[in-house]
Amino acid sequence: MSTNAGDNGDGDMVKLNVKVPKRLLEEVDELAEELEYTNRSEFVREVLRDTTEPILTPGAQEGVSEGYSDVPAGRTMSTDEARERLGIDQD
Repeated sequence: MSTNAGDNGDGDMVKLNVKVPKRLLEEVDELAEELEYTNRSEFVREVLRDTTEPILTPGAQEGVSEGYSDVPAGRTMSTDEARERLGIDQD
């Protein structure tokens, strides 16, 4: 269950108790340390945000999907062609 843990500037914070296998917790701790998170909670909050908040808008996701379907259909251009079309020098 969860309990109210006060407000740390991110809105109402709630404590979440979760049971995980020991090896998973060790991996979480190792990764959090490697990525220089202050503590485990900060790392877990970030993972939860990344999981629940969309990275791309629906329109952007649609554009990405269309781009992937263009490849097998042959609707692509080389990097050099794209630079020329956009007027970008290689240097």
